[in-house]
Amino acid sequence: MKKITISLKNNDKACFLGDFHFGSPNHIESKKRELKILSFLNSIESNLKELFLLGDIFDFWFEYKEVVPKGFTRFLGKITELSDKGVNIHLILGNHDMWVLDYFQKELGINVYPDKIKIRINNNLLLVGHGDAIGKGDLGYKFLKLIFKNKISRFLYRWIHPDIGIKLGIYLSNRKKNGTKDYSIINNERIYNYCKQIENTNHHDYYIFGHSHQPIEKKINSNSKYINVGDWIKNSNYLVVKNEQFQLKSF
Repeated sequence: MKKITISLKNNDKACFLGDFHFGSPNHIESKKRELKILSFLNSIESNLKELFLLGDIFDFWFEYKEVVPKGFTRFLGKITELSDKGVNIHLILGNHDMWVLDYFQKELGINVYPDKIKIRINNNLLLVGHGDAIGKGDLGYKFLKLIFKNKISRFLYRWIHPDIGIKLGIYLSNRKKNGTKDYSIINNERIYNYCKQIENTNHHDYYIFGHSHQPIEKKINSNSKYINVGDWIKNSNYLVVKNEQFQLKSF
């Protein structure tokens, strides 16, 4: 597991957010969401040192070696601008954007992590991730994820022309969401129980995840807390760390 150390001084801040799902349910709604997120990024830019994107930024992202999905260039441009100004940007891949190669690193100048990471921010130790395929249960999805992440499966999918492959992926992603019930509460309980299990043997001050689309703060014990940053489809939540304070806020 990747480990990073961050030092925040004076009024420096770090922000955590994710689950934008650009592309869902359609381009018009996603464009409105993109503009709102741009307004948010402009509002927090002062003293921003670290920005953590906790996955599912796009509702479907499949990166061919020479082709990437089009759209949402204003968001990508803003991320590049922040990176050029010295903000350290970190993307932890989610279940909708796990098929990343090197575009974000080379073109946007951000750090990409395929799985959970440990972060030490001053005196606090954090375990941070997207939140899918952890804990007990959800065996069907865990099996599918093994297939999705398999190098052979990804190689074969790249033989599908991008005009077809990307449209197919978007269709299947929307179809899966529309055909299932809301698992927000179930996923939050599953992630929370996973954090409790980890805490039994390996202390962290904070466990920060997304995926459930339901913002929540919940104590694990007197010295540890679980925070889910929610989403930007129904909510507009983010976590800000500043002056040793961790605050879950809404934009």
